[in-house]
Amino acid sequence: MSFPSSFLKHTYSGFEPSQAFDIVYGGSFEHRLLSSKRANMEHERLTLGEVRLETGCYDFPVVARGSMPRNAMCIGFMAEGSDVTRYNTVAIGQEDVQIYPAGVELLYHALGASRWVNFTVPEEHLQETALARAGRPLELPEFAAISVRLRPGGRAMLTCLANDALGIAKSLEPAGGMAPEFASEMSRSLVAGYVDALVDATPMGQSDSSLAERRHHHLILACERLIVSGEEADIALAEIARRSGYSLRSLELIFRRSVGMTPGRWFMNVRLNGALRDLLVAGPTCTVAEVASRWGFRHMSRFSEQYRKAFGELPSCTLRRTCEHAYIAT
Repeated sequence: MSFPSSFLKHTYSGFEPSQAFDIVYGGSFEHRLLSSKRANMEHERLTLGEVRLETGCYDFPVVARGSMPRNAMCIGFMAEGSDVTRYNTVAIGQEDVQIYPAGVELLYHALGASRWVNFTVPEEHLQETALARAGRPLELPEFAAISVRLRPGGRAMLTCLANDALGIAKSLEPAGGMAPEFASEMSRSLVAGYVDALVDATPMGQSDSSLAERRHHHLILACERLIVSGEEADIALAEIARRSGYSLRSLELIFRRSVGMTPGRWFMNVRLNGALRDLLVAGPTCTVAEVASRWGFRHMSRFSEQYRKAFGELPSCTLRRTCEHAYIAT
């Protein structure tokens, strides 16, 4: 069987990463900036029929929160920056690979420069290849993301496999892309390479610490939903702790261990990034006060100062530039 392929590369700069919701095709993610330093993000996607290979490279600290594609299995790993990155609050080992069932939630948190690679493939295709090459199916998760540990050098092998495939696709794009037969062969090669790596991988198991990390991940997401729902964006931390069933001290310890910051700072970042996204898509009648109120900021001068510290400019500057761009576009 042969099929057409496609390749794209896009570079995001400044505040643009906060609008990159489709960074994983078929999924949905919001990017939150953690620093006033202007961001640069590169994204590449190679599509080979039902198989997709994607990579994203960040030169800045970032939180990406969302859900993986709903119609396929995803296999991800850190090509760079595993030592500064967590997935679902879990630390990532040098040879670790993450396996994501269809539609599972993901919280990607990098404190420095990082590069991820994600491979999306239908589960039946993956298992058919495993049966053909190893004589047995892979043990794949059904409901929650898991990590497995590759044999030494496994991550480097997958990185080379991804780099070669993306490099070939990029070189052929000006000439019209890959021939269908070549695209089919590359797809088979990628699936085989991932299957071979996973067949020899070591399951991480369900330790008490991993179960606790999963609970903490769900706790953080639940607390986030509380502060972004309705009119409770400025809800007090003590009330969040009470509703979560934890003491304020316990909540603070969980956040520090899981995401490296206090709950107050984490929630402030959620609200400021929400305000940033709204200002970047604001209509002609939108005001800074309207956006600030929507995200629970009651004191305009305090909001402006917090926004400036987070993003390097006042919210009025962001809104003015948005309106100017909209005017030019019309």
